[in-house]
Amino acid sequence: MSIKPLLVILLTMAIAPPALARDPADPGASVPAARYKPVTAGTKTFRPVEPLPWGDVNRRVTPPDAADPPPPPKGQTAPKAGPHSKH
Repeated sequence: MSIKPLLVILLTMAIAPPALARDPADPGASVPAARYKPVTAGTKTFRPVEPLPWGDVNRRVTPPDAADPPPPPKGQTAPKAGPHSKH
């Protein structure tokens, strides 16, 4: 048997334990501060609410490009509403 494996085993046993293997009963050990975080943090509430007027609901779901066009600049008239086809 070679001396190298035996020497490696003995040196490994002689090294001090790592910082993670400290005594859990040590009263002087540093501990991170405990912080309060509610169990329901980040959840959405689904409590009943009063219904909104139908006009407000429609405005919420209308796509942005289908919204009312802005008013024309001062001195210009708005284009007439109607079909855009010339046929």
